[in-house]
Amino acid sequence: MSAQHKDSRQITYGGKEYVDRANQVLTRSFLGDPVYTWLLHDFSLSEQETVLPKLLSAFLTQGALNGAIFIEVADFGCCGVLMPPGKSIENPWTLPSAGLLSTLWTIGLGGFKRAMFEYSSGAEPLMKKAFTKAEQHEHWYVFIMGTAVDKRRQGHASTMLTHMQNRARDDGRPIWLEATTDYSRKLYLKHGFTLVGDVVLGKGKVGQDGLPKKDGEGITIWSMFWRP
Repeated sequence: MSAQHKDSRQITYGGKEYVDRANQVLTRSFLGDPVYTWLLHDFSLSEQETVLPKLLSAFLTQGALNGAIFIEVADFGCCGVLMPPGKSIENPWTLPSAGLLSTLWTIGLGGFKRAMFEYSSGAEPLMKKAFTKAEQHEHWYVFIMGTAVDKRRQGHASTMLTHMQNRARDDGRPIWLEATTDYSRKLYLKHGFTLVGDVVLGKGKVGQDGLPKKDGEGITIWSMFWRP
């Protein structure tokens, strides 16, 4: 078990021991989020309430098994997963231990392909545009972060971002992330992140909300980075 470490402004961080509480917060935070609605659009919205926590649990466990730093603010008023330079959540060797292979049977082949391949491949060209070859392999990656539904608009996300930026500043390497809503995009811009470009996913299949829609516009994610 990773040791808990305390920082200023009610921040703690650790590892796998944070998975369950992080999952509780992030499931509620991301219900209805366009990206996760798109990932799970083979399910009805009511079914997604059951499927999403299983998917997030597998993702979070996969992160924990690959060196992720779990960070929380104000007793999980906000929490996130930060992958250090050189660490990757896409390690195939830990997929079985994380439960991601069994999740395949839960979300179906289409959802699995969207989660494991379509999402990451869309941002890859933009990263090559923004980062040097060395930075492409050695950067901080904000895999996910979200604020508890009843703790929004209290500055917790800003506190977490500042903490992440301080880590990157001490390390001297950049941060990469994807904004999945217009609100989060504006928040990251406020904290000095640079917008590289956008990626449209699910075009022709879903609308901007991620729900199935014939000839739909698709959902938009924004690839962004911050360099110390």
